Amino acid sequence: MNDDDSMVMQRFVMLNLVRLSATALTVVGLLILAGKIDVPKPAGAAFAIFGLLELLLLPPFLARKWKSPGP
Repeated sequence: MNDDDSMVMQRFVMLNLVRLSATALTVVGLLILAGKIDVPKPAGAAFAIFGLLELLLLPPFLARKWKSPGP
């Protein structure tokens, strides 16, 4: 495996970890909002919103950043 292949694999793993963590954060937020976890509901709303934003915005941002040949 050369350096390019290992870099591609690292980026693939990073994108999937970002997606997994965003999904987990969203699920925890929804569980808080549903009353399954005893935490104030505004915190649950913040977790759910932040998780959804992270899930929708961060992976495409990282993919574009890694794809562009900029500095």
